[in-house]
Amino acid sequence: MSQLQEFFKFFMHQVNTKDDLKKNLAEWIGRYHGKILQVHTEEGDQYLVVTPRGMSLHDGVYPSPDVIFKSDSATLLGIFTGEIPFKDTMKDGSLVVIGNANEADPLANLILVAMTGAL
Repeated sequence: MSQLQEFFKFFMHQVNTKDDLKKNLAEWIGRYHGKILQVHTEEGDQYLVVTPRGMSLHDGVYPSPDVIFKSDSATLLGIFTGEIPFKDTMKDGSLVVIGNANEADPLANLILVAMTGAL
């Protein structure tokens, strides 16, 4: 299992088992049923399904995600863990975002809360 996959597994476990993080999910989702975040890396295509009840990761391509992140797995892991600034990757082209890039902010905030709560 790659480091990115291990991160997703850890992150989803945190979100799916902690009520305070589920509140954050509900606020992020708002009046919608959920959000779909597509990830394209050299490891393959995956998408995150985000609902007020939790998150799940699936292999493959979702037909109409809210946002698509295209990058190598090391760059995405660095962004998700805060080691690489999101804006820098957009500027240098190491990350391509298609769709609603505004979804990156609530995702980043959720990751931050999940990571700090796990310490």
